[in-house]
Amino acid sequence: MKTTASTKPNRRAMAWTIAASLLLSWTAAQAAGLQSGPVSDDPIWTDKPVRIDRKTQGYERLKVERKILPLTLKPTTRVTVFDSSSFREGGDLYVLADAVAVNPKRLCRGDDGHIAACGQQARLFLKRLIANHTLTCQDRFRTGQAVFVSCRAEDKDLAETLVSKGAAWAATPRLAAAQQQAMTRKAGIWIDTECRAVGRCPRQERR
Repeated sequence: MKTTASTKPNRRAMAWTIAASLLLSWTAAQAAGLQSGPVSDDPIWTDKPVRIDRKTQGYERLKVERKILPLTLKPTTRVTVFDSSSFREGGDLYVLADAVAVNPKRLCRGDDGHIAACGQQARLFLKRLIANHTLTCQDRFRTGQAVFVSCRAEDKDLAETLVSKGAAWAATPRLAAAQQQAMTRKAGIWIDTECRAVGRCPRQERR
């Protein structure tokens, strides 16, 4: 008799415990914004393609940061250099984004009347900088067949080196100071009075 009497309170206590747990679970679900109702039979995951309508999606889209790996170029002495800021390597045309090339046919006249083939000299200067050197380049942008890049040969920024030697003029404000110093020294193309007067070498008329 004693055993039967002690069992009933234990069962009642267990029933109350289960009921209290269910009540707490329901309350927590309501607080979290879960809707009560019948459980859907729709599968959570599917192995079949499903078309998603983006207009009905309320999920936050995470921005994925693109990591652009540097280009490594190894031009040989056979590299094709078109002018003082562009060359072809591995079938691709690369253009230095921060430097404006000198026309390879450009002639520059010094203050003493001496004429120099400054355009051709500038082109050959770029070839010497890149031939048989490893270039580390950043792809800036592309248009048509051209890839505009910023490149370094060892520790030298190619565009900065060209501008500082008077083999090109600055395409961006970053190299404005280097160009001004080259003009002051009358380096490269800056021996020409016309080029110095406008800060670039305009289209040349026959002399």
